[in-house]
Amino acid sequence: MKDITYGNILVPIDETKISKKVIDNALHIASMENGRIIVIYVEEPNYLKSLPDEFHEKLADLVIKNIEANLEYAAKQSEIHGIEFHTRVVRGRNPGREIINIAKENKVDLTVMGTESLRSDPFGSLTRWLIAADIGPVLVITAGD
Repeated sequence: MKDITYGNILVPIDETKISKKVIDNALHIASMENGRIIVIYVEEPNYLKSLPDEFHEKLADLVIKNIEANLEYAAKQSEIHGIEFHTRVVRGRNPGREIINIAKENKVDLTVMGTESLRSDPFGSLTRWLIAADIGPVLVITAGD
């Protein structure tokens, strides 16, 4: 049997609270494996453009604030636990493709990501796509985990 190690752990996050759970799980695995985490956020250029301008601006500010808080949380927790930490914020129309490219560039051993609910949709389309992309094992953290 081949040794299984998770030295390079990719952690796609977004602006939601579940991202902190995802980061915590990734850090736990990295601490057990003496690994590093690569936290990525993919900014979609027209994500909020369909909303009226007054809502778009306020919501965009809130999203940015939450992303920054999640990235800061990841950096601080990585430092506390002595885990090597890298971050990437990329802009792209297709988050799945961007995540897959970064996973391949970094020879990722494990992807740890979140999904809001397994009840309404067993996996979000992004989760399904990353599993199907064959970039290695994908650990899916749910809001109830």
